[in-house]
Amino acid sequence: MDTGPTEQARDGEGRTAVERIEAESLTDAAATRLRNAILGGELRPGQPVRVRDLQDRMGISHIPIREAIRQLEAEGLIVAPPRRTPIVAGVDLDDLAAIYELRRMIELPTVRLSRERAADVHVRQVREAFAAYEASAMEPQSAEFWQRHTAFHWSLLEAGSNSWTRRLVDPLEAGSQRYIRLFVSLYATPEETLHLHRLLLDAYQSPDPEIIAKALEDHFAETERVVREGFQKQQHAVRTGSS
Repeated sequence: MDTGPTEQARDGEGRTAVERIEAESLTDAAATRLRNAILGGELRPGQPVRVRDLQDRMGISHIPIREAIRQLEAEGLIVAPPRRTPIVAGVDLDDLAAIYELRRMIELPTVRLSRERAADVHVRQVREAFAAYEASAMEPQSAEFWQRHTAFHWSLLEAGSNSWTRRLVDPLEAGSQRYIRLFVSLYATPEETLHLHRLLLDAYQSPDPEIIAKALEDHFAETERVVREGFQKQQHAVRTGSS
């Protein structure tokens, strides 16, 4: 006998499975928008991240926004002290050095292994990723540019990666991208940046794994150098009141 609809199981917050999925989707969407605002410089280091403002801007409830803030806090992009308004994480050269230290530890052996394993298809994929990046290289403030920048760097690693590689690389890449967008994009020309990435393409096309490993190490060193110079120029401009 039909006894009517079955009561759906609810979690500790009283939500059904469908409601949990919807909340998770909203959280992901909110985290993406908030991450892009931080990486793109719309939200500057030290700026408050007010839940009510984000509710009004995104048109969603405070629950997925708070979850998104916690997610970005875990990524190092937001600082959320207890009982205080969260703020966009600051930038400093020690943090920059820590990011690139870890990127070297993970990506240099991975790119070396990638080239050792690479078949013709992998080399072709790297060329295609570079061509897509090159097509947007003169628009470094666009979202498309950064998507293609990330895709090109990942193409260098993919053949040598395992199931954990991207989970480790992505937050480090996002952390370094923030510094690049804040400083390199202001103090290096698009042509200079494109040249640095063309060197990576050329190195990957060599069959010697040590050549791409050395090229990526040089790439990291040059990027870090330009970020440091840009950071110091900005600090000097703040102190002297110049633009």
